[in-house]
Amino acid sequence: MSFSEPDAVGYYLAPPPLNPVTRILAGVLALLALVGAFFFGMFVLVLALGLGALAWLVLAVRMWWLRRQWQRQGVSGEYRQSGTPGSADRRRTDAIDADYEVVSRHEDE
Repeated sequence: MSFSEPDAVGYYLAPPPLNPVTRILAGVLALLALVGAFFFGMFVLVLALGLGALAWLVLAVRMWWLRRQWQRQGVSGEYRQSGTPGSADRRRTDAIDADYEVVSRHEDE
């Protein structure tokens, strides 16, 4: 059993119309479908870009608001001190200042 190449006519679900007016109408409808699909795709793209820009704007405003609140409360990403390292006038209180002593040291050689 061998497979042969399709004829030059090709295979169609429905053969092309024979009437020239019907062929022109089918071509115009196909062109309108392509133009409609293009503009629908552009609409979806613009909508997605607009929603992305809106989400970015919301996040930017939220971050600005949080930074403003943190600055009012005196919280920053840096560890600020005034004076010497042992001074008690610190703006952040979440750091632990401690001394340690080595009790034993095991060296593996």
